[in-house]
Amino acid sequence: MQKSTVPATPLYALMIRSDEEYGLALTLDGEEIATGPDIKVLRAGGLAELRVRAALAGRPVRARAVEPTSPTPWNMIVCPDGTVVDVAEHPAAPTPVHQEENRLEPAEAQAAPAAERCDPPAPPARAPAALAALPPLLESDAYRGMWAAVWAAHTDGDLPTAVALAYKLETALSGWFGEDAATITVLTARTWLTLCQRTDWHGTTELLITTALRCQAARYRPEADTIRTAHNAHACWHLLRREDPQAAADLAGRLADMLAILGEDDRRRDVLARTEAVPASG
Repeated sequence: MQKSTVPATPLYALMIRSDEEYGLALTLDGEEIATGPDIKVLRAGGLAELRVRAALAGRPVRARAVEPTSPTPWNMIVCPDGTVVDVAEHPAAPTPVHQEENRLEPAEAQAAPAAERCDPPAPPARAPAALAALPPLLESDAYRGMWAAVWAAHTDGDLPTAVALAYKLETALSGWFGEDAATITVLTARTWLTLCQRTDWHGTTELLITTALRCQAARYRPEADTIRTAHNAHACWHLLRREDPQAAADLAGRLADMLAILGEDDRRRDVLARTEAVPASG
């Protein structure tokens, strides 16, 4: 096997993290698959799951593992026969042509000192309602009206109502269809609308972390939207850190884990370095 011939995607995300009830929990792409106190058992279980993915694909697959005892993510290639090959890093996924079309970069962010620089929260110039191709469910008779109501509230400048309506629609879709493309599209709309309010940085950061992980697990496309959500979580965390360092420290572990899963290692290191002086509350 030549490492360079293994496709860049999918890139599976394994995470072992602390769990109050069971000691440790293992997740694959954000979905919990095992719990227990023995990290070796969980690690073996995660590799077994990746072997299944490789067997189904009929070829080796790429993965990134994060464990609580290691500050550095483990990049690997797992083969259908169970062979695991370490790699220094994974290649970047193919970049959509429109990846940067909606990115906002205020001049003041570009001029910030290197030690303090982070991407500002950057909602796209277009609202999610203007997507070229909506998932069919959102254009169906059952949900078209609910989707339109979200954006009617947005047009009226009533962001709290728009967020509440988006959450109601997301809950309905999730209950019937799970993490369908329509569910995730509404989730990203709710997150976008919440970010537009520019209030409650703690709650917004939490929502951005959750959204990035759910988008990653659902293989939401375009992938650039998931990465932008992760960057926004990092930027909002910096804003929270200025207001309430302790609250930011309490979110640092979840944020760092999410950034590691998405391969945002520089931002992960930034979060960990800025949190060392402020221990999370117990």
